[in-house]
Amino acid sequence: MRSQLAIKYPLRAKFLISMVILLVITVPQMFNSPDDSFKRGIFVFRILLLLFIVGAITVALFRSAGKPKSLLLEPGKLVLEGKEVSAADIQGVWINERWYGIKLKQRRIVPMKLCFVLQPRQPAGEPELLQWAEEHGIPVEQRFFIRWM
Repeated sequence: MRSQLAIKYPLRAKFLISMVILLVITVPQMFNSPDDSFKRGIFVFRILLLLFIVGAITVALFRSAGKPKSLLLEPGKLVLEGKEVSAADIQGVWINERWYGIKLKQRRIVPMKLCFVLQPRQPAGEPELLQWAEEHGIPVEQRFFIRWM
């Protein structure tokens, strides 16, 4: 069985809201001038935190605003954005509400690239993915999974 599914990286609303709240808290404190070395250290830490927050928001927005990607289901492997993942390396397919995560055996969390939602215009996508997993002996579970970004 060889089929192609259109997938999209979802917009993480809770993540973006929490990052914006941290941004709102951090920015006003940046304008306090540091006068001793301890406060300078905290000032540098706040700058680094600010850069991380802005970077995380940017990455999340660019990932969700991009064009739909294709997930190729081939015998014995998955192909996502040109990278092949062998069925033997997959621990399971995890489903959390509308999110799908492909958990690899050597990873503790679902990799960012293997966490996606199926395009709404493709209702046959879920049965195809579940059938592929069943054919390769990969367990499919409805469960919460941790994903980064």
